[in-house]
Amino acid sequence: MSESNSPKKSAPRGANRERILRAALDIISKKGVDKVTHRAVASVAGVSPGTTTYHFATREDLVRDAFSLYIDDYQRTLVETLTQRPVETREDFIRFLGGITTLNPEQSGLEAIEYEMVLFAGRDQAMRMRVAAWSRTLESWLSDPLERLGASRPLEAARMLVALSRGSEFEVLSRSQEIHREQFAARLNALLNAVLH
Repeated sequence: MSESNSPKKSAPRGANRERILRAALDIISKKGVDKVTHRAVASVAGVSPGTTTYHFATREDLVRDAFSLYIDDYQRTLVETLTQRPVETREDFIRFLGGITTLNPEQSGLEAIEYEMVLFAGRDQAMRMRVAAWSRTLESWLSDPLERLGASRPLEAARMLVALSRGSEFEVLSRSQEIHREQFAARLNALLNAVLH
């Protein structure tokens, strides 16, 4: 039997769907959510446009599910990271937040996805609750260790630390200028001084 007549091995069930979603996230990170079309995503994913419309009837379904995949990945990675290396000391906070905060505009693809996701959720009722829960995930993980370190209002302290982190990322995205690690660590230290007694 020649190769052309041999049965083709199909991709595992769901593999095309995930590849399509990851292609959509790639487009969002580089060009923004407005550039997501079935045809553009199909091209990046290496599938036919019909395959994208088979899995996602509308562009909004595609974008919504891509953002949901991003949230699932984020939460899984966060839990794994904080389980393997818990945040217990002041230095741990600086190490952890310094490690997850993108301070270089050349590496800001994930932050671009996050800001596009927040904007999309503002216009999409179905995503609003999911994004609101995602935005509180990190705060909830940081509040217990902050309480053990002496924060009188640990959840509020966690919100301020996350806001500092996200604000720094926004500064990097909007100005296309790097924030040096030492500068960011100094910001974290100043905030930790204010919230820990």
